[in-house]
Amino acid sequence: MLTRTVIATALVAAGIVATPSSAYAATARYTPERVCGPGFHRVKDGQRAMKTREGAVLGQVYLMYNKRSGKNCVTAIKSAYTGTRTVTGAYLEVRGGGRAEDVQKYRFYAETGHIDGKWKCVKYAGWTRDPDNRVEAWGGRKTWGNCKG
Repeated sequence: MLTRTVIATALVAAGIVATPSSAYAATARYTPERVCGPGFHRVKDGQRAMKTREGAVLGQVYLMYNKRSGKNCVTAIKSAYTGTRTVTGAYLEVRGGGRAEDVQKYRFYAETGHIDGKWKCVKYAGWTRDPDNRVEAWGGRKTWGNCKG
């Protein structure tokens, strides 16, 4: 405890404050559980970074599942350019079932809505772009997976 107090005091004396940035605070309230709604949980192998060709991460895409309803949801949550309207999209496809896509200029995230997928394989993706619409970051899974309900 004494060590933490000494470190915190040294940081304050140096003019460094350990508070989250406003961009972090804005995105922290947008979790995939909150975006998809009550009963949805992150699934195994259901999170991917949205990366540019150069490897920069501009956000995360999440595959969510609700055991009670048997529905899937995908959300793409930005970590770059938050608060700025940029093209952001989320995609979900259920094998032998439905498909949903949501693409618009969003400030924080895109979300597919809920699609029935109990005991069915799914593919999912999320992407976002920079404000000039020149750089795209993509993440997801192009192959079928999460097939066991």
